[in-house]
Amino acid sequence: MKAVYRREMKHNYLILEPEETVYDSYEVHMMAANRIGGLLKFHVKQVDNQKLYYYEITSKQPLNRVLEYHSLGREELKKLIEDIGRTLERLEAYLLKEKQILLEPEYIYVEPEQFTVSLCLVPGRQVGFPEEMTELLRYLLGKVNHQDKECVVMAYGLYQESLKENYGVKDLLEIAGKNCSSEKESNESSHQTERDNKTEENHSSHLSYSFNEEIEERNRFLDGKENGAVFIIPILAMFGIAAALWLVFGMEGIRKFWYGVPVTGGVSAFAALAIWRKDSRQPKEMMVKKEERGRQPAEGYDWKLTFEEDIEEKTPKPDTGDEEVFQTVLLNDTKADKSIRYLRAVGADGEDIAITYVPYLIGKQEGMVDCVLAGEAISRIHARIDREGEEYRISDLNSTNGTVVNGRVLETNETVLLKTGDEVFIANYPFIFT
Repeated sequence: MKAVYRREMKHNYLILEPEETVYDSYEVHMMAANRIGGLLKFHVKQVDNQKLYYYEITSKQPLNRVLEYHSLGREELKKLIEDIGRTLERLEAYLLKEKQILLEPEYIYVEPEQFTVSLCLVPGRQVGFPEEMTELLRYLLGKVNHQDKECVVMAYGLYQESLKENYGVKDLLEIAGKNCSSEKESNESSHQTERDNKTEENHSSHLSYSFNEEIEERNRFLDGKENGAVFIIPILAMFGIAAALWLVFGMEGIRKFWYGVPVTGGVSAFAALAIWRKDSRQPKEMMVKKEERGRQPAEGYDWKLTFEEDIEEKTPKPDTGDEEVFQTVLLNDTKADKSIRYLRAVGADGEDIAITYVPYLIGKQEGMVDCVLAGEAISRIHARIDREGEEYRISDLNSTNGTVVNGRVLETNETVLLKTGDEVFIANYPFIFT
């Protein structure tokens, strides 16, 4: 089957030359008379006594071209499978067969921004759909974003399912749905765990606060108790000695040995005061020592850092002049600049485009092109510049408003040689290739 591309006005077409046996098949009439969602817009033209199938691909890009510069993400893979599934469901209403679908990445077209998939159905085509779907999934397995674990798991699961006998697209849709559902459950579980952790953390912080508050209250109580002990202990000691004299000698003993009561109180008061001062001084000394221990490493580090800097500053460096020579070489060496080619903008409003590597994509779809031209006339992926040896070439990539080289509008997907001084129009943006 021969495929060519053609631009007519502002529309781009993929043109296929069918076999004679399907010229007047009901599939041709069905597709030409109906706009079927998920399929490329189709019509038939007769050129030189030969019927050709025209598929409109304006502003769309083949899947293999998109994945050449962009890794397939999980949502894109899911949407690709879902779009294929929905298109196959629609075919039944029009008595069309899934085996007529072209599943080669070159003929699966996507709209780059929304990743909407459009398939190419060839009337009369007789090929095994399950086998082609397996080959497509094998191809996609090598194009997924391998940093996205969910995407890799989904792609591998889809491919493994396609290796089973008598599998269907519904089985693939179920796998894609399960993957997303499991991820949703995982996200909900992680959110619930996070909420539980926050609740536990708040509860723990509340308990910790209550516990610390209790400790502080107890310490305040003990401190007050220790302060009061300075006065309570002597009083208890005096009452104790008086009681002992009364029990042994009666009132006569108290009158005879009364001086023992104040002496005992004074001795006990002195002892209690000495103990209290020792205990109150010990935490302060421990605190000072702790602060000194924490401060010594920092002081040592600062001293060491300052010492090393002083050594570097005071150590004389040999003056060989190498640095000056090196800088002079860099300033005068323009060999690297000579290898860079430019699309020089014509007019004060434009900006030059430096072709620093190849392939180099030009368009307005951020994240998928190397140079973003923000203009309504620019297609999302408009043109590409390649290099073969010392020769540079430019290709139009299904752009709506075209790419013009030296006054000639390129056909869609057409590639031409670029020479120094060539005038290039990217839609309505003029450049000179230098």
